[in-house]
Amino acid sequence: MIKSPLNSNAGQTKLIETFESKKIISAYKKMNIDVQRFFLEDSISLYKCVKTGYRFYYPFFSIGDARFYDDLSKNRKSYYSHRWEHNVALKFIDKSDSVLEVGSGFGLFLDLLKQKNVKAKGLELNPHAVKQCKSQGFNVEEKLIQQEALEHNSEYSIICYFQVLEHITEVHYFIKSSVDALKEGGYLIIGVPNNNPYLFVSDKYHTLNLPPHHAGLWNKESLIALQNIFPLKLEEMVFEPLEKSYKYFLNFHIHNSNIFIKTVLKTLNKYIPKILKKVLCKFIKGRNVLVVYKKVS
Repeated sequence: MIKSPLNSNAGQTKLIETFESKKIISAYKKMNIDVQRFFLEDSISLYKCVKTGYRFYYPFFSIGDARFYDDLSKNRKSYYSHRWEHNVALKFIDKSDSVLEVGSGFGLFLDLLKQKNVKAKGLELNPHAVKQCKSQGFNVEEKLIQQEALEHNSEYSIICYFQVLEHITEVHYFIKSSVDALKEGGYLIIGVPNNNPYLFVSDKYHTLNLPPHHAGLWNKESLIALQNIFPLKLEEMVFEPLEKSYKYFLNFHIHNSNIFIKTVLKTLNKYIPKILKKVLCKFIKGRNVLVVYKKVS
């Protein structure tokens, strides 16, 4: 039995589906990224933690390394960029807070905090990014959150990470260390892709939603479940409006859904495009979600 990396003590899992390795390798090749070294078997599997709803890819050796992310950032110049959730997260942070950002990249969020005169530190495993952050005067260390928690237990009032958690295999220990480094009453702010079925049901081989890029898939159910595992209380859950990625969403489903959905979407988009957009954006949540938890005793 494959154990859940989120909830190993009560982590019954079930197999959801499998993916052909050669198809994934081919998809990344179109992005000029060689990922063959991650796929030692003919297929990889997606499992679901029954207790929490968290879905994760297995085996874990299919998940990316530093070289992979270096290749990805070179091929996608916008990979490290300002994100929707950055501005949302700022609403929960005051000047008096001590902030730790895990996975700070090239310091884009740290710069926003600096503009607000907020004391902040970053952790980042990409040595090139660490060097660039330091050249800009940011306090960034090449260190794991597990080590930071040992050295600075219960020190921060805010710990945040954006588009990081979906890349982590050992998610239980990652989140536990984050909570350990928080003061009681402090806030854990997490931004992740929202893997709801309306976005991905027709997009099984969506390249960047697969290994080696993503290790796990998060949605409303699994994010709520964190309260049952860690001393956390969910305070806020904010979804990115579909409007921000509406064009991509509509075009993808017109070209890749079944014939009935294709026909309906094409017809409605031809005759009543504004009404279609208004209805879809009202009932379908967008590509990312930001959650805010409070550390409780």
